[in-house]
Amino acid sequence: MKTLFHIYDKVLKALLCCATGGFIVICLLQIFFRYVLQNSLVWSQEACNLLFFLSIFLGSAVCVTERKHITIDLVLEYLPFSVKRYWFLVIYGIMLAFSIYMVFTGYDMALAFAHQVTSTMKLSYYHVYLAIPISCACMAINVVRVAAYDFFVAYAPQNDPKRNKEGGNA
Repeated sequence: MKTLFHIYDKVLKALLCCATGGFIVICLLQIFFRYVLQNSLVWSQEACNLLFFLSIFLGSAVCVTERKHITIDLVLEYLPFSVKRYWFLVIYGIMLAFSIYMVFTGYDMALAFAHQVTSTMKLSYYHVYLAIPISCACMAINVVRVAAYDFFVAYAPQNDPKRNKEGGNA
């Protein structure tokens, strides 16, 4: 299972890097074409917007496993170690509920806009908006993974620093 998630993480990060790299390359190409060759690429603005959109949603899924989302950890400093695992469980529950909600809402949005196409690339908005449910499904998977790790390993009672200082089992 660990190997499967390792591959899953690598694929997710590779897709994120490709979307972000594609965004940067297309932006630079547009600058080159517009200011050096005096001829704009008509499709570049739309492609950059789509890749940026994809980067945001894939990045949010990757940020869960790396714990890079914005947090306010003032409350955490004052919570006892034994309560932290339940605090995180509530937070991860909210994140999971939001992710699952976004999977269904994003898919409904993709279906609602399926008949429309982008102006220059003639790409169906169904394919554009599929980034939402797919990346939010990845985010939900990552939330469950992180929640399980924090609850059973990182904040498990046997890892309590006070217990270890008092001569308990490490």
